[in-house]
Amino acid sequence: MLQAIRAAQAVRTARILRTVRTTGLGTLTAAGPALLRLVLPRDQQSSQDLPHQRLRDRAHEHVRAHAIADLAPRHLAEVKDRRWSEIGKVEAAVKERLRREIVYLQRRALEVEAEERAGRKPRLNSRNLRRQCEALTDRLELRLADLERQRDVVPLPPDICGAALVVPAAWLARQEAGAGADLGPEDSADADARAEVEAAAMNAVMERERALGHEPRDVSAEDRGYDIESREAGTGRLRFIEVKGRRTDARAVTVTRNEMLAAYNARDACILAVAPVEHGIAQEPIYLPDPARVFGPEPGFAEVSRAISVEVIRRAAVGLV
Repeated sequence: MLQAIRAAQAVRTARILRTVRTTGLGTLTAAGPALLRLVLPRDQQSSQDLPHQRLRDRAHEHVRAHAIADLAPRHLAEVKDRRWSEIGKVEAAVKERLRREIVYLQRRALEVEAEERAGRKPRLNSRNLRRQCEALTDRLELRLADLERQRDVVPLPPDICGAALVVPAAWLARQEAGAGADLGPEDSADADARAEVEAAAMNAVMERERALGHEPRDVSAEDRGYDIESREAGTGRLRFIEVKGRRTDARAVTVTRNEMLAAYNARDACILAVAPVEHGIAQEPIYLPDPARVFGPEPGFAEVSRAISVEVIRRAAVGLV
């Protein structure tokens, strides 16, 4: 979503790109580096026919109202602070320079008048000097008025430049495999079942980190590309751990583009932890340092996720890959 600020002379002075995440229930949060995402409520996730047009119109209206009420005023305040500071510096420089020249011409005109009254014929006459002084005074007034107009800035209506619709991977798998596909609880569209599996996996990894003497912290809600930030007790070095909870017979885990980029950007610090979960109980997690080595090439701009074989992760974790 693009938000622009325009000065009084109808010149665009600032543009900013903001991204937000909105659910079908109306909650708006910052989306970090991702595009605007519309997440369907649960009753619409199971629908065979997604109401694209209705959802798009509703989301755009909601996000535009949020931008006008919240984002635009904050952006306007930021631009005003910066712009008024810049204009203040220019105004001070203009006053100092032009007033110095005006004072010089006024003094010089008085000196020339005195010479004229004494009968001498100076090279410049006092009349020309006073005309130059008046011209500089008019120029100063016009320049100060122009700078004052530049302080008057107003926000333009926000433009929504793109959106992405996000549905559960399990929903897509169900459409491809048919309604009778056998999906485990962590792969189902049931948010409660997914949350239970994820919580069990997170608890298992947090306990293991504490057993290793580290200080883990849950940062999964911050959308950093990993779920746990763990500080080593001896060195203070940070470990960035992405946690995946899957049933014991799962053949692959899904990593998002954001998670892959985090792993590529901090290869020495990132760890992929896969915790098999059965009947709500997590088994010993599999730790894979530097998971970027099994992710393959860096994802392209349009790639949102990638499936990684659990067997490949197991073999890499023991040094066989």
